Amino acid sequence: MQDYSLSSLSVEIPAARSTKYRVILILGVLLILAFLVVVILVSLLFIDYKSTQKEILQMKNDSALKKGISDLQKSVANMTDDLNKIKLIKNKGPSYPLCSEGWNHYGLSCYYFSSDKKPWIASKKECEDKEAHLVVINSEEEMKFLRGFANKQTFWIGLTDADGTWKWVDGTPYDITPKFWGNTQPDDWKGHGLGGGEDCATLSDGYDWNDLQCSSKIKYICEKKMTF
Repeated sequence: MQDYSLSSLSVEIPAARSTKYRVILILGVLLILAFLVVVILVSLLFIDYKSTQKEILQMKNDSALKKGISDLQKSVANMTDDLNKIKLIKNKGPSYPLCSEGWNHYGLSCYYFSSDKKPWIASKKECEDKEAHLVVINSEEEMKFLRGFANKQTFWIGLTDADGTWKWVDGTPYDITPKFWGNTQPDDWKGHGLGGGEDCATLSDGYDWNDLQCSSKIKYICEKKMTF
């Protein structure tokens, strides 16, 4: 039988404890290093994320700037074209017919105020058959002109939200044109008994806009550019 003396045990126990403490110390150091690595990685990811966000924002700003410049160039081109047309009209003299018979002149457009009454879709087609479109209102001055000729009557105009968003028939962005809605309008009223809401716009009583059920039969206004 092996003999274990007290002196040998007293040597082994401190050695075991020393080894244990070294292991704990090494593990602690490794944990601290791992934590520092995680912190560094998170910091790098955050910096990369902020940089990416900044680049995306810059791209959006560049895109918006390019679109703004493009829209401005188109506006300038249209203004130049309009000025050339005005000069051409002046050169032709005061007797030059600006619009066809039955049409009224304002600016560089001709307007037809119908005497017959039709639903909005049929009115739209009538204008297209005349190589025109339902009137698109681009300014307060044009609105004043239409009020003068409407004589307190109600007419269809070229504005509809049949797909859920108000749009002009010629593609003019609705957001950039002035609005002349009457008080509480548009209200998409469904109590008319005709089914659905009100998805087509009118020049109501010759003054402001109102939304109406598109199958209602009323007069309409066509618009087309003058030809030279």
